[in-house]
Amino acid sequence: MSRTKHSFYNFLVSTVSALILPLIGFIKVRLFVALYGSAVNGLQLTIAQVITFLNICELAYSLAFRQLLYKPLAEGNREEVKNIYHGAVRIFRITGAVCLAASLLVALVFPNLAESPFSYWETVGTFLLLAMPYGISYFLFGPNFVIMADQKEYRINFWIQIISIVRMAAMVAAILMKMPFVVILMIEALNILCANTLSRMIALKEYPWLKEKPGNPDDHSFQNKAGYAMVQRLSELATTQTDNIVVSGFMGYVMSSVYGTYSYLTDNIGKITQTMVQSPMNSFGNLFNDRNADSYGVFTEFFNFATYVSTIVACTIVNVMPQFVPVWMNDPLYTASMSICFFFGLNIFYMTMRQPVIIARDANGLYVNAKNNAWILAGVKILLSVLLVQKLGLLGVVLATTCAYWTVDFSYNPVLVYRMVFHRPAKDYYFMVVSRLLIAFCIGGAGYLFWNTFLASYAMQGRFSLILSILILAGLTAVVTTIIYWMFYRSFRNLFSRVLGILKRRRNKDA
Repeated sequence: MSRTKHSFYNFLVSTVSALILPLIGFIKVRLFVALYGSAVNGLQLTIAQVITFLNICELAYSLAFRQLLYKPLAEGNREEVKNIYHGAVRIFRITGAVCLAASLLVALVFPNLAESPFSYWETVGTFLLLAMPYGISYFLFGPNFVIMADQKEYRINFWIQIISIVRMAAMVAAILMKMPFVVILMIEALNILCANTLSRMIALKEYPWLKEKPGNPDDHSFQNKAGYAMVQRLSELATTQTDNIVVSGFMGYVMSSVYGTYSYLTDNIGKITQTMVQSPMNSFGNLFNDRNADSYGVFTEFFNFATYVSTIVACTIVNVMPQFVPVWMNDPLYTASMSICFFFGLNIFYMTMRQPVIIARDANGLYVNAKNNAWILAGVKILLSVLLVQKLGLLGVVLATTCAYWTVDFSYNPVLVYRMVFHRPAKDYYFMVVSRLLIAFCIGGAGYLFWNTFLASYAMQGRFSLILSILILAGLTAVVTTIIYWMFYRSFRNLFSRVLGILKRRRNKDA
């Protein structure tokens, strides 16, 4: 199957699942808070962020492993793949044992972070039930990373998303039946273990030769790459996965629940936009290593697609979030100010816009060059969060993320990629960003006026009216954005021609 078809199937599977899961999740969050309380919700969200740091190796290993395997898989060099694979599996198992031990130690001190709604040992048990499955999963890793590096992620992604949907539906059922909180924890644990076990089975069926002994069992290439990847992923986690920890430490678990609810909405919306960009672009990983390919042309196509999607989503979310969240949660405590919504929207725009740059960087192994920048980004984000949360509350935490990304990250990664990959001046990229950002501001401002003039009062009449109003605003925003991008950006039109070509070839083949 060609790279283009891989990208299309990855896009289709990832986008559909990214749309379904949040819809069920919105129901689950509200029901969860209503039954177990905001403090329990805040506790669980904070534990999840701490576990993300304990589980950092999975993210780093995935990146390093895929980057090493791109070339030998493309060339059909099974022996080299086996050497790298078996060297990596050995590291995975050691890491899993360390992760399990670290989870136990952290669980014993975690209750001291903030006042918990549970007793000391109940809090420790909650932490362990959520953390242990991640440690166990390291003993299952390896084959699933190979299938991802071979541009066939959609073969496991479909089943992983099915398991995730079942997990979310099971949680909703458990809450409606008013089951104890421990049942929710058990469902979460089973989801992690089942997804990783099934992924391993599918990948080993695809590549049964991975079980064979390698010619060089002492291959250390993965170990050398993983260290640099670890720094990058730690930086990303420090930037995106520390907010609830900071809020819990300074404002308590109830406010962590409030912030977590805002984040749940914006993160899931952001994941949809990022998935729509990442899933097809990941299938072009090898292309960015090919000097003879039109890599920059593909890059600009996906850059325009990224800013196009992020403009529609960010402009809509900024304008409707202040009214949507209190209705969704049925609690005025969760009311979001316009300033918080604005910076959440700006973060969604940036996180989606940067994906083409990050994928081009990682495909060329340039995360090694960016390690110092990663530390600076993480340090600036955490420092600003701690300082601003004390002055501005929840707004300070959102603002810290915005400042960190639009200064440290924005000034480094594009320069690195344009210089090392595309051999072009970075000003070309910055010009593209400024022009798309101005378009987003204009569309968002027009949407704000339209919402408050024609839709806001109607949206207050009930949930159906609110949802209909949101759909109208999103639809109009999409139409206006499409017209502007189609008129002014040829690479945006080229991307649609590429997609139409895939569909035509598929229809002719079926005929």
